[in-house]
Amino acid sequence: PKIANTVDNSRSSLMSSSRILVSIAMESEAQPLITALALTPLSDLFHSALPFQAYENEAVVVVTSGKHPTHGVDNVGTFPAALATSHALSHPIHKFHLLVNAGTCGGFKAKGCEIGTVCVPESGGFHDRRIVIPNTPFEAYGLGLTPTTSTSATLARSALSAVGGHCTTSDSLDHNSTDDDLMAKAGSVVKDMEFAAICGTAGFYGVDVVGVKVVTDIVDGDRPSAEEFMENLSTAANKLQETVPKVLEALKKA
Repeated sequence: PKIANTVDNSRSSLMSSSRILVSIAMESEAQPLITALALTPLSDLFHSALPFQAYENEAVVVVTSGKHPTHGVDNVGTFPAALATSHALSHPIHKFHLLVNAGTCGGFKAKGCEIGTVCVPESGGFHDRRIVIPNTPFEAYGLGLTPTTSTSATLARSALSAVGGHCTTSDSLDHNSTDDDLMAKAGSVVKDMEFAAICGTAGFYGVDVVGVKVVTDIVDGDRPSAEEFMENLSTAANKLQETVPKVLEALKKA
């Protein structure tokens, strides 16, 4: 009984303390970090009907979007990212004071990016939510510009000597000429499929977001994005294993 009580008390203390939530869409992106931090499965963060996965230690909880039950692929994109973020941040017991969204991205050669460049964005927004209705704020709503200029983001950018700038988000890996125009107009440095959705969702809960994005493909290059992405995914995942712990250490000063 004494041992059981000790475990229960320890578990209760862990759940009631505020930790950092790290959101990573793909399991292959997250696995090297989970291993490096010796995280253990956390089973009660999400409803059992949801595919999301969670892993924890005393300071951090890493969540992934899991696999789609029909297609068997990672649940990438804005919908699962927003849903997982909302469920985690609204949990009645597990509490989080900061969210780190780590993952891969496309980078713009015109902005100085190359394969392996690390970006800690200063803002996020969408380039595929085009709601142009004259004399209304719907267009601005669709673009969803969200500054990410907290002290935590500044500390993370400095710790990694990372680039800043704008991260633009859509649910498509490819892009068309209209996307290109909007991405250029926003001054986009990197492009991903989750960041703006996570920023917008976390904003409802008053939680700051720090992005840590590693470039796997060049958006304005001459190779297909899918080809470059798959070629560099494992390298980027290993780089996340190196960079995210540095960010977590830097954030202790926030």
